[in-house]
Amino acid sequence: MMEQTAKTGSVAVVAAAAVNVSLGFVPSYVRAVNVNNLAFYEFFSGMDDGTSLDTGNHADTQISVNAADSISEYAGRAAGASITGTAAVTAASATVTGTSTNFLGEVAVGDVLTINGEMRTIAAIASKTSLTVSEAYDETATGALIYELEGKAPGFTLGTDICDTASDVVRWLAIR
Repeated sequence: MMEQTAKTGSVAVVAAAAVNVSLGFVPSYVRAVNVNNLAFYEFFSGMDDGTSLDTGNHADTQISVNAADSISEYAGRAAGASITGTAAVTAASATVTGTSTNFLGEVAVGDVLTINGEMRTIAAIASKTSLTVSEAYDETATGALIYELEGKAPGFTLGTDICDTASDVVRWLAIR
């Protein structure tokens, strides 16, 4: 008998950014409903990453393939691995400014980051490229790699096609 796991929940989109949803497993099926525009998206294992079936909105009766940045499998990230992009920090400041980062989708408040050898806990995330840590940095650094110490469990990524505005609320059901 095949074990099945179901997870349900919500993601509030703070800004138009892809969001990694860690489940502890890579799901075979994901159904995401964007409450803001009443559209739903479905992803099945084996579909190309970033592709989903899309209704357009709740009133539509047809389903089409959505090849934009939709739903992808998320393999997770090992503890101590670097996240996307680089960071700049200034001595005596708790602000981290990212370049080509997605802080909203890749890390969370409470995660521990290492930048230029200094470990800090994330206190707030303002945008894809800006966050605040709990303690100011001792040294200035630019173009530094960002390491997230705890890692992330596998799951799925909701792309910017689904999380396209700051007012979106996405609900999902994932079954494996």
